[in-house]
Amino acid sequence: HDAIDIAAPSGTTVIAAARGKIEKIFKSARGGQTMYIRSPDGQWIYYYAHLDGYAPAVREGMVVEAGDALGTVGSTGNAQADAPHLHFAVNRMRSGEQWYQGTPVNPYPILAGER
Repeated sequence: HDAIDIAAPSGTTVIAAARGKIEKIFKSARGGQTMYIRSPDGQWIYYYAHLDGYAPAVREGMVVEAGDALGTVGSTGNAQADAPHLHFAVNRMRSGEQWYQGTPVNPYPILAGER
């Protein structure tokens, strides 16, 4: 489990942790409704999973700023229905790696405002 789970009531707004471009919006059996955002320098992917829904304007290819609404907390995919949360992961990316690749890193420093 190379991520952190942030418990919150269903419907709580999920915001972008950092600036980037939405590279993939994807529904999977494990992650449910997910979103992958790549940093402007291409070195990071931010992964948001178990979303209940997406913000109305989000689409693949759009640029988001830190704090922009992405969607809402939910329990889609393999999340327990009675335990809604945001599964948040950060991967360090090498040149040419796809949105589903990369090396996981601890996301806590990013959320705590450390760089």
